[in-house]
Amino acid sequence: MSKTYVIQWKSKINGRAGRGTKHFSLEEAERLANELNVEYPNIHHEILDRECAERKSMESAAENSQGTFESLESENDRESIETHAFPE
Repeated sequence: MSKTYVIQWKSKINGRAGRGTKHFSLEEAERLANELNVEYPNIHHEILDRECAERKSMESAAENSQGTFESLESENDRESIETHAFPE
């Protein structure tokens, strides 16, 4: 049986979230996620297929890098950043 599942979690209190790095079989992951949800009721734990987790990480990183320019107030600000070199 291959270990292709990870456990991700999200705090119900402050919204912080994370994903474990250890890989589990489906049965191991289900058992542990259920156990953690009982022991830590303010944190929701769920299992995620490793490939799906990697895809979500890449999408999240892409969204975060695009957010830099989207958060600027005007088109002029974007042009200023894109065309001017930063001092070394």
